[in-house]
Amino acid sequence: MTKSRVLICHPRLRPSGGGNVVAAWALQALRSEFDVSLATLEPVNCQALNLSFGTCLEPGDFQVYVAPAMYQAMLRSLPTPGALLDIALTMRWAQDVDRKARFDLLFSTENEVDFHRRGIQYIHHPWLYLPRPEPEMRWYHRLPGALKLYRKSCLALSRATVEGLGSNVTLANSRFVAARFRHVYGTDAEVVHPPVPGDFPETSWAERRLAVAGIGRIHHYKRWDVVVEIVEAVRKRGHDLKLTLIGHSDEAAYEARLEAMTASRPWFRLLRNLSRAELLSELSQHRYGIHAMHEEHFGIAPAELQRAGCIPFVHNSGGPVEIVDDDPRLTFDTVEDASEKITRAIEDSSLERELRTQVAERRDWFSSERFCESVRRTVMQAVRDATDRTQVATEAQPGCPTGLIRA
Repeated sequence: MTKSRVLICHPRLRPSGGGNVVAAWALQALRSEFDVSLATLEPVNCQALNLSFGTCLEPGDFQVYVAPAMYQAMLRSLPTPGALLDIALTMRWAQDVDRKARFDLLFSTENEVDFHRRGIQYIHHPWLYLPRPEPEMRWYHRLPGALKLYRKSCLALSRATVEGLGSNVTLANSRFVAARFRHVYGTDAEVVHPPVPGDFPETSWAERRLAVAGIGRIHHYKRWDVVVEIVEAVRKRGHDLKLTLIGHSDEAAYEARLEAMTASRPWFRLLRNLSRAELLSELSQHRYGIHAMHEEHFGIAPAELQRAGCIPFVHNSGGPVEIVDDDPRLTFDTVEDASEKITRAIEDSSLERELRTQVAERRDWFSSERFCESVRRTVMQAVRDATDRTQVATEAQPGCPTGLIRA
C-alpha cells in the first residue's frame, strides 16, 4: 500500500531548543506510517539530534529538501538574524517544493504558514501577535516603523495572506499560546504539549541532593541571575540548598557573568552542552527544579524537571503554570515569594509529600509517546479530510467520472 506523502516545514533543525524538539519528534512520529520529507534552510545532522533529543532518526527516514544557495545569501545580507525571515523563506521554499512534487499534506512545526492550501501548523507563539515577547525584540524592532515594515516585507516574501495563515489545522504548545492564537485569528487551536523524551532514572527522594536544578539557554531573558538570588535567599533562611544550571551557551557576556558568580559561590554549578543521557542523570540527583523566565511560551524545561521527579517552581506567567497544574504552591512572582515557597517545601514534610505525589501523577503528561500519538492522529485525520475534499470536488465537476480529476 502506498504511503501518504507528508512535507514538514521547519527553518533550521538544530540540536537545541523546544521548537527543534517538536520538529525532530514529529519526524520520528511519522516516519514509519508516512513517506516524510523536510523543507528546510540547512542540512540536518541526525546524529546530533538523537544525542540531544533522544530520537533515533536515520538519514534514510526522510528526504531533505534544502533551500537553494540564494536563500542563504539573502539571510547573510542582513545585519542581524531574523527568525521571522527564516520562517518566511522556509514557507516560500515549501510552497515551491510542493508545487514540483505534490504532497498529500504539508505540516509546519514552526508557527503559522500559508501553504496556499489547508495543512497543519504547530504554534510556539503566533508571529502576528503584538506586542512581541521581550526576548524576541532586537534593536531594529525599536526603530519607529521598522517592525511594521519588516513584518510586511516577510509576509510579501512568503507569498502569504493573513487569511491563509489562519486557515490550517492548528496545534499549540500550551493554553497560553492557544489563547494568543485565538486573539489574532479568531479560531481555536488544539493544545498538544511538546514532547519531553527520555528514560528518566528512578531515584528515591533520600538519594537526591538538597539542590535545585535549572535548564535552558544561557541567556539573560531566562533570568538565571534571579535564580541565584532566590537560592541565596533560601540559604539565608538556614538551608544548605545548592544550585545546578544546565544549559547551552547563547550569550557570551551573560555566560561570563554567571561564571563569575560560580567563582564566589561554591554551591553554584554551571554545566554546559550535556548529552541527553547526561542531562537526565544529573536531574535525577536533584530534589527541586526552578524556571524564572517571564511569559515562557510553554517551557519544556519545567516539564523535564517534573518528568525527572523534581518538584518544579515556576514563574507565575505563560505556559509553565500549566505544567504545574496552576498550583499556587509552585508558582512565584518575586524572589521573596519563590524563596518562601521553596523553604516551606523543605521544612514542611507533609507539604513535600503532597508535592512529590503530584509530580509523580503528572510525570507522563508530557512524554514523547503522548506527543507522537497526538501528531499521528492529527495527520491521519488531515489526510482523510484532504482525500474527502478531493473526492467531493471531483464528483462536483460536470461530465467527469467519479475518481478522476479534470486537468
